[in-house]
Amino acid sequence: MRNTLLLILLFVGSIHSFFAQEAEKLKKYQSTVSKHTYSKGDTIVVGETGKNVFSAKKKYIGIFVKDKKNVCGYTELDTVISGSKCVIKNILSFQEHCSFDFKNSVVFELQGPNNRTLYMPIEKALQAKELIVFTNPNKTGKIDWLDERAVFLLNLEYSKASSADNALKYCKIIEPQKGKQYELNLNQFETDKKEWINKLDAARKEVRLKDTFLISLPAYLSKYAFDKGEFQIVDNPSVYNSKALKYSGDNKVLFDNYKSFATLKSAKENADFFLNVNTPDYNGNRKAYAQIKAICTSITKDPNVIINADNPTGINILHLTILEISMVDSENQNYNYIGVKKLK
Repeated sequence: MRNTLLLILLFVGSIHSFFAQEAEKLKKYQSTVSKHTYSKGDTIVVGETGKNVFSAKKKYIGIFVKDKKNVCGYTELDTVISGSKCVIKNILSFQEHCSFDFKNSVVFELQGPNNRTLYMPIEKALQAKELIVFTNPNKTGKIDWLDERAVFLLNLEYSKASSADNALKYCKIIEPQKGKQYELNLNQFETDKKEWINKLDAARKEVRLKDTFLISLPAYLSKYAFDKGEFQIVDNPSVYNSKALKYSGDNKVLFDNYKSFATLKSAKENADFFLNVNTPDYNGNRKAYAQIKAICTSITKDPNVIINADNPTGINILHLTILEISMVDSENQNYNYIGVKKLK
């Protein structure tokens, strides 16, 4: 009995040592995905959580914490720490490991926020875009986004409609909850109407035709010309394109000079990383996110929409002239920067 127990302990111990094999400690490591060289003591910045298909909860695919309840003692980090700076404490190179995510991988041991120790299989985190490699250098400053409020105010300038007739609509845009309350109690709105007219009058001075706005849109990039250092921007009818885009309410946006922005300048290292971490579709195109800086030059009525009793106002088309288009491959527009194209 004693011999049997000893054999079992030796067997379990050998399995444990096999799967938890001592990692080789490296001073530096050059990623095969980002091509960056990381060193012990470097500071890295965490991005957004990747798309974890196995969990409805926001979890990091490439960031782990120790968890005694887990079979291998590690589990994915489920606290969102995007934007956090982490210091590389150790660079661990594993061959065998009980965790599939650590096996045959280089894992960064990180000093994370609140002095928490985190473990990052670096290539996995890069593929999931959970690590910031290239920050977005384009500063938006005080330029307004072309949102529902801006579109509403531009249309008022176009129509020359009175603030008194549109005060409630404006309230519903900037304070939807209060707007709903007013709809249920119009007498209360009449009491407060002068206040909202004044607010709308002030807002109309802030947003005018010929102003510069920012627009965020999905966009697709195809081939990268290494000799020219640029990507080809795909003219996709549902995103960045030659046809008017459906926008807020009964409005459309048309980029009149889109043909001048058929390409995007990109440094080779940024282009290589974008190509490495984004899978092409069946046409060979990869999805990115564009931040477009443009001037609203004019507003016209959509000639294809008949104005009648059912549609007395028709649909407005906002004509925009693009000044600059920059792209990243993260939806939140902060990273990873791909490149830019400016109007000549």
